[in-house]
Amino acid sequence: MKILLNPKYEHLRDYLSHLEEHFEQEGREIHSGRNSIRTLQVEDLTLCVKRFARATFRREVQQLIYKTSKGKLAYLRPMLLRERGFESPESVALVRYRHGLWHTTAYYVCLLSNYRYRLDRLGEASVEEQRDITESFACFAARLHERGFLHRDFSSSNILYDKVGNRYHFALIDTNSIRCGSGVSIETGCRNLAQLTGSEAFFAQLVRVYAAERKADPTLCARLVNEARGARQAAR
Repeated sequence: MKILLNPKYEHLRDYLSHLEEHFEQEGREIHSGRNSIRTLQVEDLTLCVKRFARATFRREVQQLIYKTSKGKLAYLRPMLLRERGFESPESVALVRYRHGLWHTTAYYVCLLSNYRYRLDRLGEASVEEQRDITESFACFAARLHERGFLHRDFSSSNILYDKVGNRYHFALIDTNSIRCGSGVSIETGCRNLAQLTGSEAFFAQLVRVYAAERKADPTLCARLVNEARGARQAAR
């Protein structure tokens, strides 16, 4: 068993050393699928723990040779986002258990976000709130792309938000697939926006504000987003 631990949470080392047992016996399940997610309570903290499905033999070998594991990316990416001024639940630890020669089970641990809403539930807000949230999110997405971050799983369910004071704030989750580099092009950014879900009114406002923030042609942005949305729907 190996632990990659955020020094801020060194006091949790003993607890995390038995994470496999705690995960099986405690807490509340919030997602069940190929990967499982549970919340665990320790001291005055609520942890969100994601257990990654075991990698294939080929993936295990690739990770040993040259690829960074999903678990390690899940741990590192939120730190990078937070360093650059974007919100993502704070990483606590990555815990790995080895089973036999090749197989490992990885657990990514972060603090549970206190943001109450997800962007895929935007339709539950009032019409006025939807407009304000969409405008704020479009500005957020434009800034994210300009700073070189491309969330390759940019689904609306991976975007949390809440109103803090007079402003809407957004936090990204499931960030292990984020690519970090130079600024994201308008073409790539628009295709990225097409991964979101929402009404036609949502996309119209999203594209208009995004284009304005990035000083891009709104007609071009609308075409790029609509083409990418159409391609995604055709592929289903």
